[in-house]
Amino acid sequence: MEMKNKLGFLVAFFIISSCFVACPPAGKAGAVAVDNSPKQEIERLVNEVLDILKDPRYKGDAHKEERRQRLRSLVNQIFDFNDISQRVLGRYKRRFTKEQFKEFKELFSKLLEKIYLTKIENYSNEKVIFEEEKMLTSTKAAVPTKIIKNDQEIPVEYRLVKKNGKWTGYDVVIEGVSLVKNYRSQFYEILHNKKPEELLEIMRKKVEKLPG
Repeated sequence: MEMKNKLGFLVAFFIISSCFVACPPAGKAGAVAVDNSPKQEIERLVNEVLDILKDPRYKGDAHKEERRQRLRSLVNQIFDFNDISQRVLGRYKRRFTKEQFKEFKELFSKLLEKIYLTKIENYSNEKVIFEEEKMLTSTKAAVPTKIIKNDQEIPVEYRLVKKNGKWTGYDVVIEGVSLVKNYRSQFYEILHNKKPEELLEIMRKKVEKLPG
């Protein structure tokens, strides 16, 4: 259950923001201040994350836990992981009991964290360019960005939806590859022939095998 290897740091940086906490505190996680536009809030968040990655006070194994905790606190402000989990399960979500869905969210977050956490910490001064937001509908927006790495420009687009007066992230599209659609296709393939409990068992084993 991995996205394209060539996305490397990019996948790590932009996916990890939705993966650290499966059940964020109500009223905080995923909430974007309505005083800011989607672009302004994404730009603020990304720059704060980059500041932590560049800060010598948080570099090295001795400061790993403090660094990760600060990253979790920041990135958890924009993405609604409960919403993303429902989207990746799609029509199969109704097969899950409340308890199974809760475990799915926890396992999914751990899976993504273990896959991408090391990569985000290997940030090496890639440049991020923010473009003007695009309103997809009256309640949905896309914020295009470009990552400059080794003289290459790679497009990354944030997708946000306005809920209860606040903007929340629900997907990231990297080089045309949607996080939600990518994982949804993988989960659909499994759930087409297997029960939710069987998917959960597959995910448990994958999480156990991945390095911390």
